[in-house]
Amino acid sequence: VVEGDSFSHIGKEESLEDGHEIIDGRGKFLMPAFYNTHCHVPMTLLRGYGEGLPLQRWLNEKIFPFEAKFTPECKYWGARLGALELMKSGCVSISDMYFDLVEYGRALYEGGMKANLCNGIVSFSEDDSFYDNNAYRDTEKLFSWIKTNNDGRIIADVSVHSEYANKEKAIIEACEYCAEKGSIMQVHVSETQEEHEECKNRHGMTPVKYFRKCGMFKSPVIAAHCVWLEDEDMDIMIDSDACMSHNISSNLKLGSGIAPLKKYHDKGLAVTIGTDGASSNNNLNMLEEIHLASMVCRGSIRDANAISAVDIIRMATRGGAIAQGRNDCGVIAEGMKADFIVFDLEKDHLIPDFDTVSNIV
Repeated sequence: VVEGDSFSHIGKEESLEDGHEIIDGRGKFLMPAFYNTHCHVPMTLLRGYGEGLPLQRWLNEKIFPFEAKFTPECKYWGARLGALELMKSGCVSISDMYFDLVEYGRALYEGGMKANLCNGIVSFSEDDSFYDNNAYRDTEKLFSWIKTNNDGRIIADVSVHSEYANKEKAIIEACEYCAEKGSIMQVHVSETQEEHEECKNRHGMTPVKYFRKCGMFKSPVIAAHCVWLEDEDMDIMIDSDACMSHNISSNLKLGSGIAPLKKYHDKGLAVTIGTDGASSNNNLNMLEEIHLASMVCRGSIRDANAISAVDIIRMATRGGAIAQGRNDCGVIAEGMKADFIVFDLEKDHLIPDFDTVSNIV
């Protein structure tokens, strides 16, 4: 039974007052909805743009010049389009890094979604300050909007785009601001081997160690990609309760590599699932993402049970909810938020039903 936005009763029988909508669940499977921990939803408008290029050329030659032409209205409608696609694959909430946060936050809110939104700072001068950057102003506007226009579905996060797109002063200030606000930090980390090794050449340390030096892990962190983490990087993230957002489709499409998912999982690193943007995927289908994450992990290390279907589902549901700071979400239980999806087990591709979760993955 759902009352308001939460489960009020779970059991065989419950007397209901008039006015409740009753859904016949025979032949159906109810489970928590999906939490997408890394996305750039307005980039739905760039779907398929810049095909065949590696990450840095894709960004600098295609994506950044195109995005410079975006108006706030573009972002609003790109977000509305992306929200439709996300919800159709069972996604209820996203962690998203973009700009004009109020405009596309409003689009997602009106579309019925939850979202943790941030504007990833980019700074190329040693003198650049986070507090003089549009990322700061944009984030402050979102905090103000949330105070008067929100019921908790939209959360303001803070973001450093990446090590390679920033100088140290701005990163340190962004990390301090994040800690002061009690917010979650979203960041791209070790997406490509080139990025990872160039950071070591610049700073004498990996991106994770460099971010620790800058104070990033004083806040909860969602680190997207993490394809090239080293053992000590994993230890730093585990010790600070940071989570890794696994974006298997994006990493495959851009030729970035394959994150060692089983190694991360077995070591105790919190792993969640993200689609990345539609321009580097080319879709926002969470079902495809969990399928690929499971299959590629098994095939890449030749282990048919490297990651179980249950583990992948947990990463995409409860794991993602916790990473977003939504501790009352991601579980079917009384008192928890009623974010759920229902599968029709009478569809031809789910028959016979020897293992429901495996069939879904």
